[in-house]
Amino acid sequence: MHMLVQFVFHEEMGNMSRQRIGLIAVASIYEAGVDETEGWLDTAAAQLGRKGLEVLAIKPVLTDQSNVEPAVEQLRKEHVDLLVILNGTWTADSLQVNIIKEVRRPTLLWALPYPKTFSLASVQHLGSVLRELGVGFDYVYGSPDDGHVIDRICKTAEISQLASLWGHARIGRVGRRSTWRTMGPADITYDELDLELSPGPIAVHIDMDELFSLVGKVPDSKARELVDSMRKNNKVGVLEGNEKALNEVSKVYFAVKDLVVKYQLDAITIECYPKYPGIDSVASAWLAEEGIVCVCEGDLGHTMLWVILQRLSNKPVGLLEPVMLESDDTLILRHEGSGAPSLSESISEVTLKSVADDRGVIIFSAVKPSTVTLATVWGKGKSYKMSILKGDAIRLSKADIQNYGGGLVAKVKFGAPARHIVDRMIRLGVDHHLMLALGDLTGELTEFCRITGIQPMRPDLTECNESR
Repeated sequence: MHMLVQFVFHEEMGNMSRQRIGLIAVASIYEAGVDETEGWLDTAAAQLGRKGLEVLAIKPVLTDQSNVEPAVEQLRKEHVDLLVILNGTWTADSLQVNIIKEVRRPTLLWALPYPKTFSLASVQHLGSVLRELGVGFDYVYGSPDDGHVIDRICKTAEISQLASLWGHARIGRVGRRSTWRTMGPADITYDELDLELSPGPIAVHIDMDELFSLVGKVPDSKARELVDSMRKNNKVGVLEGNEKALNEVSKVYFAVKDLVVKYQLDAITIECYPKYPGIDSVASAWLAEEGIVCVCEGDLGHTMLWVILQRLSNKPVGLLEPVMLESDDTLILRHEGSGAPSLSESISEVTLKSVADDRGVIIFSAVKPSTVTLATVWGKGKSYKMSILKGDAIRLSKADIQNYGGGLVAKVKFGAPARHIVDRMIRLGVDHHLMLALGDLTGELTEFCRITGIQPMRPDLTECNESR
C-alpha cells in the first residue's frame, strides 16, 4: 500500500510557489540497510520540509517493479519540480531507469555514506547507465540529515522550477507592429513558429496603443503620490530633469502592472527603441525592486533570462552592452538607463534625466563594487546557447558615468584579460545583450542549462560542451 506524506507550506517566494520535491527511496531486499531505508527516507523528508519545501514522500521503499506504478502515478499527478531518488542500498538499475523515464522530471540521485549498503556504488553505476542513455541527472552524497546536502537539494529544486518556467513562461511584448520584426538588431527577433514548437518563452503580443491608453487613464495625483512614495523610500535619487516628465513616465509603472494581471504574464518587454526612449526606464527600475520584470527593446529571450537571474539572486538585474575595452584590462558596459536603485552603491549616486523633449526619463547610475555574473542567451529551438561570465564590478564616479556615455554603466574586471573575453565572445557568436546580476551565479546557470538542454559557454575559460 502506498502512502503520500506531505509537508505543505502555503507561503510563496517571489512570484513562484514553493518548490515541490518528489522523494522516493529504493533498496534491495538482498542488501544490508534495506530495513533502515524507510527511516532514512523519513529523516530526509523532515529535513527538506523544515527548509520550507513541499515534500511529497512516497512509501513504502521501492524494492522491485511490483510497487513502482502507483508511486509513478502519484508523482506524475502531483507535478513535482524535482524527483529525488534516495539509494538506500545497491539497487537494480532497471528499477530506477523505469521510474525516471516514467516520471519525466529533473532527477537527483542521493548516495548515502554507509559502506555496508553500497549506496554510493549504486548511484555511480546508475549514473553510467543514464549517461549512456542520454538521460540527464545530478547527484548528492551525504547522510539524510547533512545540512550541506539538504541545501544543495533545495537549490537544485529551485533551478528545476525555473527550468520548467523557461518552457512555458508568458512574456508580454508591447510594440507598434506585433507581427513584424522589432526595430533594431535581429537578436531580439524570434520566429513565432519556432517559439510555438520549441521549449522557450511564449510571446503575448500587446499593441503599444493599449499601453498608452492605460497610461492615459492614470490620474496625475496617483502618479505624484507614487513619486513621493519612492522618494521617501530612497528609490529616486537626484532629479536633473523635468518633474512633470518624471510624473508622466511613472504612470507606466501602473500600466505595466495592469498588463501583467490582464494577460497573466511572467514578465513584459516594451519596444521602446528607437521612437520612445526613456518611456519605460523608471518603471522598469522601480518594478525590478518589487520582483516584477519589465525590460526594454522588445527582447524576449533576455527578458526571460532576466526572470531567471532575478529569481536566483533575489535582486534586480541590469541590461547592458559591451562598449569599450579599457587600458587597465577592464570591460566597460552600458545601456540606456533603467537600472534599479539597489544596483548602485548609494542612492545619492543615482541621477534621473529627462530626454526626448521631456517624453522620457533615463537613469544615470553605476553598478556597485561587487562580484557579478554576466549572462546572455541566444539561438532558438535546440540551438539555444548561454554565455556565462563571472567578474568584479569596479566603483565608478558620477563623472565616470557621464564620460562613458551615461545610462546604466558597469566597469568589470575578469579573471582573464578583457580583450580575451571580448574576442572569445565574438568568435563564439555570443549576443551583445548581457544581463548583469549581483553575486556569483555561474554554478546555478550551468545547472539550469543542463536541465533545459541549453548549451552553456564560458568565454573566460573554454567552451563548455555538456551533454543535453
